[in-house]
Amino acid sequence: MAANISPLLPMQSIPCKPLTGVISVPGDKSISHRALILASQALGTTEIRGLLEGEDVINTAKALKLLGVNVESRQAQHWRIHGVGTGGLHEASDVLDMGNSGTGARLMMGLVAPYPFVTFFTGDASLRNRPMKRVMTPLQQVGVRFEAREGGKLPIALHGTAQPLPIEYTLPVPSAQVKSALLLSALNTAGTTTVIEPIATRDHTERMLHHFGWQLETKKNAAGGISITLNGHQDIAPADRIISIPGDPSSAAFLAVAALIVPGSDITITHVCINQLRTGLYDILREMGADIVFTNERTNAGEEVADIHVRHSALKGVTVPPERAPSMIDEYPILAVASAFAKGKTVMKGLKELKVKESDRLTAIAEGLAACGVAATVEGDTLTVEGSDRPRGGATVKTRFDHRIAMSFLVMGMAAKLPVHIDDGTSIATSFPRFAELMNGLSAHIVIDAHAPAPHHLQPLTIAVDGPASSGKGTLARRLAEHFGLPYLDTGSIYRAVGLKLIYSDKNPYDKRDAIDAARSLSEQDLSNPRLRQERIGKAASIISAIPEVRTILLDFQRRFAKSPTGAVLDGRDIGTVVCPEAPVKIFITATLETRARRRHRELQGEGIEVVYESVLEDLRERDERDAGRAVAPLIPADDALIIDTSHLDAQDVFAQVVDIINRQLAKDRVNQ
Repeated sequence: MAANISPLLPMQSIPCKPLTGVISVPGDKSISHRALILASQALGTTEIRGLLEGEDVINTAKALKLLGVNVESRQAQHWRIHGVGTGGLHEASDVLDMGNSGTGARLMMGLVAPYPFVTFFTGDASLRNRPMKRVMTPLQQVGVRFEAREGGKLPIALHGTAQPLPIEYTLPVPSAQVKSALLLSALNTAGTTTVIEPIATRDHTERMLHHFGWQLETKKNAAGGISITLNGHQDIAPADRIISIPGDPSSAAFLAVAALIVPGSDITITHVCINQLRTGLYDILREMGADIVFTNERTNAGEEVADIHVRHSALKGVTVPPERAPSMIDEYPILAVASAFAKGKTVMKGLKELKVKESDRLTAIAEGLAACGVAATVEGDTLTVEGSDRPRGGATVKTRFDHRIAMSFLVMGMAAKLPVHIDDGTSIATSFPRFAELMNGLSAHIVIDAHAPAPHHLQPLTIAVDGPASSGKGTLARRLAEHFGLPYLDTGSIYRAVGLKLIYSDKNPYDKRDAIDAARSLSEQDLSNPRLRQERIGKAASIISAIPEVRTILLDFQRRFAKSPTGAVLDGRDIGTVVCPEAPVKIFITATLETRARRRHRELQGEGIEVVYESVLEDLRERDERDAGRAVAPLIPADDALIIDTSHLDAQDVFAQVVDIINRQLAKDRVNQ
């Protein structure tokens, strides 16, 4: 794969109509991490439904697999984990790459601490510059030894211990991640471990430990803090469990603020976690005058859940005291955007932690607001925003590869006077896949910014996916397009679209002139016609595909499509060799003939088509022979293509592997900018 992939996905958000409707948000990220990890430590099988399938959580699942846990993706957001029990992990067969996730990295360090082997941790460029000493310090007291870069930064070699020590540790700064790392370490440590919190932090780990059956004690201490005590090596009875992950309140915050600032909006966000240690933002917004109501409150897997009803409201500035920070540390970027639309001044105190998140969020927020015409100042760890009824907008905001900065300023663009642009939206997938799609379903107008100036030394992200029939290339290509926010072209459909034009205008596919005219008039809109799958359209496509002039015209069509300013994803049988030989990413998906035949047979049966497996097998064998023997553009991988045999992989494994490879290159390019 070539090394000139552009890391940028510029996007813009345009002032929009009122947001209306009922919508759900992805599963809570914090709970998703913990559900995967604790399910791995409980004997039995755990079904997790509604798991957030953002990159951060997927990287935790991949890390557990490397440590010997059987983790299966059953279908979208539905996973099955076969627990190995405490003490059941084995040495990882590779480096644990945690991507952009500080939560995943710190929790996994705690999990492997009480094991007598070495575990290597790394991450993307952002994570490699974030502090890990806060979790290393207490784990060193447990008996762990670390080798790390200066300042305790990744990559890190964690030397676990066969004789872990139970400790009592007082958190010097509020950190649910450090607390959780110590509790996970304690599961496989003989004796009693106590973590003391001077200020309460998210308690998802404690709640889920209780839900799985571990016993721990939580009580207030004399100083007003909280002590959490856990005895190690508890016997948890094997059991089959089902966990449903509630919606992420941090993700719901973007929709809620959007509804508050876009006049006339009225939305309901369903099945959201309303753990009282996660609802600080909603409390502040109500104090600012927001019409936000929790309805249909209930309990799910130890967590309080509700539907959130939000209507457009006139907001006023408030002062947010520092003690609120632990319950809403991730929501300050979107609170700052809400403050920009509030009458008066909003003062947010105690934001030191924002300087060591995915980016220096405090600086990123202030700079982004200022660029959009909002008066914002930072003094120490205090952010002050001077609001107005409708900020100017009209700027390009630098996201610093921070998903919350990216989404916050896209929300701002929905109600500002002028559109708001962001320089890069690729990070959004780490926590909120399909963010733009869901917002647009409520009447937002968030699009890839085709007119954003691209640095002259960077190339668009064009992905060429090739492979034989039923290898899984189409599924992969569609998921990659959605994941990276790129236009997608199933090149096989373009011949069908030309055939459809001929058939439905009562013209003969064998007529060369008519076929050429139909090919020349092809547009992208023609590719979405539901009649493309009709059998007679497929036959017409086979006829016209043999006409050289038609193939030349459609080759030009594909190449124009691939030259989208941001790039594109195309799949077929000659994309990397003929259509896009200069594509920076070339993937060739294959599988054994028998595997592909079984997949195709299941697919046809699922569509209600009765067919004998042997006939499917023979049909694919004949197609392979034709494709390999073509005089023009035979089915072969490009010389620089990444070849993946999917015979023993499910679709999620293939997708995760390819995204991981692309993201590694994106991160490398960011460092080299």
